[in-house]
Amino acid sequence: MSVEEFTVRSGDSSLSVRLVSPAAHTLAAQPLLLLYFSTDRAASLPEGRYGAAGRIFLEQGHRVASFDLPAHGERLDGQGGGIAGLAQRVAAGQDPFSEFVHNGRAVIDECIRRGLAPAGRIVVAGVSRGGYFALRLAAADRRIAAAAAFAPVTDWRVVTEFDALKESPVLAALALENFAEQLAGRRIYLAIGNHDLRTGSDACTRLVLALMEAERRRGAAHSGVRFHLVDDSRGHALAAKWREEGVMFLLENQTVTRAPPMP
Repeated sequence: MSVEEFTVRSGDSSLSVRLVSPAAHTLAAQPLLLLYFSTDRAASLPEGRYGAAGRIFLEQGHRVASFDLPAHGERLDGQGGGIAGLAQRVAAGQDPFSEFVHNGRAVIDECIRRGLAPAGRIVVAGVSRGGYFALRLAAADRRIAAAAAFAPVTDWRVVTEFDALKESPVLAALALENFAEQLAGRRIYLAIGNHDLRTGSDACTRLVLALMEAERRRGAAHSGVRFHLVDDSRGHALAAKWREEGVMFLLENQTVTRAPPMP
């Protein structure tokens, strides 16, 4: 296994990206690239707190990369950190989510330029807040073949740090169901506990229904969505079996060799 960092220019700022690759002799013939998000890049990668997904990818001969979410890691700027910091930025009229999408597209550009994976062999995943960011990036970039989100935020109005903004139309517009049309036709894995009050089991279900309706409008012959609303008494926690299944769902894309067509 090798670990390297490189810098990507995104607008007026620079972004540190951490890449983990399997040993050269174990690298798959046509490796996938997983972009994985949780909080900061260290926590998201194989040796980090949320690194289980990346470890499976590495074991299968594929690469994993991540970068810090806005208001996390090295991207703290005095406006607060974590989800509370995201809420402060939205309250101040900023859009950290569109900023992340812009960053992510620049990172994908650079990863393709470096030959890490071609369009159509890039997948994304994330846990909780990282699940929201992963799905927003997938909605914005057709070079991403598939996405997985574990106990994801799908509507920030559910999240307590955003309570002061709950009635804001700006916050309502950020709900992922508003991006269902852009996500429709992609392979998407979603899993959440049936009593997740932190990110909202009901909000996640609304997203799935919106995705199914978008697929219906497109005349899809079958759904690309796999959804698990699981009986899990731990609330916002999610059993490892569902995260592992989501990773294997992404690995099923090994036969994808080109980006999905534009709608």
